[in-house]
Amino acid sequence: MTTILHAMLGKGLGGLEQVFLDYQPILEAWAERRGGRCVGVVRRGGKVAAAQVNREPPLAAMPALTDWDPITVGAARTLVNRHRPSVILSHGQRPARVFDKVAPADVVRAVCLHKPSFDVTPGAHYVCVGQHLADLAIARGAPADHVWFVPNAVQPPRAEAAPFARGEGPVRIVAAGRLHPKKGFDILIHAVGKLRAWDYEVTCDIAGEGEARDGLEALIRELDLESCVTLKGWTDDVQGFLATGDLFAFPSHQEGFPLTLLEAMSVGLPVVASEIDGPLEILTDGVDGRLVPDDDPDRLAEALAELISDRDTARRLAAEARRLVLTQYSPGELKRRLEAALDGMTSRT
Repeated sequence: MTTILHAMLGKGLGGLEQVFLDYQPILEAWAERRGGRCVGVVRRGGKVAAAQVNREPPLAAMPALTDWDPITVGAARTLVNRHRPSVILSHGQRPARVFDKVAPADVVRAVCLHKPSFDVTPGAHYVCVGQHLADLAIARGAPADHVWFVPNAVQPPRAEAAPFARGEGPVRIVAAGRLHPKKGFDILIHAVGKLRAWDYEVTCDIAGEGEARDGLEALIRELDLESCVTLKGWTDDVQGFLATGDLFAFPSHQEGFPLTLLEAMSVGLPVVASEIDGPLEILTDGVDGRLVPDDDPDRLAEALAELISDRDTARRLAAEARRLVLTQYSPGELKRRLEAALDGMTSRT
C-alpha cells in the first residue's frame, strides 16, 4: 500500500497553488491503484483551503507559522503518525523543511521545485517544473537519479483569442500575474509609454494583485498613462481574460515554468516574453513567440510594435504557440511525467 502526503503551505491562489491542485487528482489516482490514498495538505486559513472546502476527498489543513514553530511541526507530526505515508511530496521549501523534521527514515521525501531558491537535502528527490531547475539541483549536489523534470501543464482553454479581429480601435495588450517587483510590470508600463510616444494606439490591462500595486499606480500617473493602462485586479478566469486581448506581454525577471505564459499561448495569443529561464524553455524566438532581453522596455516595446505592424506574423506565431501548448503541456502529459517520476522514486532501494 502506498500512501502519499502531498503538502503545499502557500497563502494565495497563484502558480504554486495551481500546480498543487493539478497534481492532487493525479496523485490520488496513482495511490489508489496501489491500495493507498493521497492526502492533500494545505495551509489553514489560506485561500486554497477556503476555495476547496467542499472538495471530495477533503484536503487536510494545518498551521504554517514558521519552519521551526512547535505548533506547525507538531501538526506535521500528527499527520505523519495518522496516515503513515510512504511518500511525502512538498511544494516549496517550507513544507519540505517542516516534514523533514518528522518523517521516518524509510519515507520517500520529494520536493517540487518552482524557483531557484532551494536547499538540497541528502536523500531527497526533486520534481522540477523547469529543466534549468533540474540542472541546478544536480549542480548543488542532488544525484541525477533523484531529479525529475515534470513541466507544468494547463487545462484545455475554455476561450480562444481572436487577435486584431476588431479591426478598429486600440490594440489591446494583456498581462497577468502577482503584482510583485520580480514580475516586471513596471517594464511593461514603460514599454506602453514608448508605444504611445511612437503613435501606436494601444491599451494595456494587467490582471493581478500584490504589494507592488501602489508603486505601479504611481508609475502610471507619472507617465500620464491613466487613460490606457489599467490594473484590473485578480480574476478567477485567467484564460477568459487573456482571450480578450490582441497581444500578451510577459516581462518577468524570474520564473520557474510560468503557467500564465502557457495559458496565454493556449488561448492563441501572440506572446512577447523576457529572455529568461522558464520562457527560454518554452518559446523559440520567431517560431512561436518573441523573446526580448530582460529589464529592457525599449526592446519590449519594439517587439510589440513589430507584431502590431505585421499582424499576419503575429497570428502565425500565436497559432504555433497554441499547437505547442495543447500537445506538449496538456494535462495528459503532466499525468504521464508525474506518474513516471513517482514510479521511479518508489522503485529505488
